[in-house]
Amino acid sequence: MARSAATVLVRKFDHALAWFENLLLVVAAISVLVMMFVTGADVLMRYVLGAPFSWAFDLLTRYLLIAAFFCAFGYTLRVGGHVAVDYFIPKWPTRIREQLLAAAYLLAGVIVLLICWLTAVETVEAWRSDEIISGVIEWPVWLSKIVVPIGLAPLSLRLLLLSLRAVGLYVGHDDALVGNAT
Repeated sequence: MARSAATVLVRKFDHALAWFENLLLVVAAISVLVMMFVTGADVLMRYVLGAPFSWAFDLLTRYLLIAAFFCAFGYTLRVGGHVAVDYFIPKWPTRIREQLLAAAYLLAGVIVLLICWLTAVETVEAWRSDEIISGVIEWPVWLSKIVVPIGLAPLSLRLLLLSLRAVGLYVGHDDALVGNAT
């Protein structure tokens, strides 16, 4: 009975994580759309009116590109969209394959969680010291840095859930990645 209660709890966590990953995917998509609009408007302003946006490059490279990149990580892993080289893995015995996948997911999850923590600490330090990027507009540094731990947190949690699934302790609603490897 305790096992089924734990499974229900992990399943609810999985669904909450999937909801957050979907939300971050929307943020990533909006970032890409804004990048396209700002780039197009900047080109139009540059070549038609001879007056490009002085702030466009900083906005695109320091905020929107980072958001588009990091916010899609968790979702992409959940649906099995990352590049995977699996030539040898399907040839291995199932038990060894599951144990190696679990170990790899666990190790990757811990490493990404550590990077997430360190970047969160760096973000707080940038916020406390009121770091800015000098230019026409004084852009706050913490605002671009906060996207990294926000994007890495669901990725690390998804990796940890996949490690549970790889050894059969949890079967989630998103079988794409583990299903491809078995």
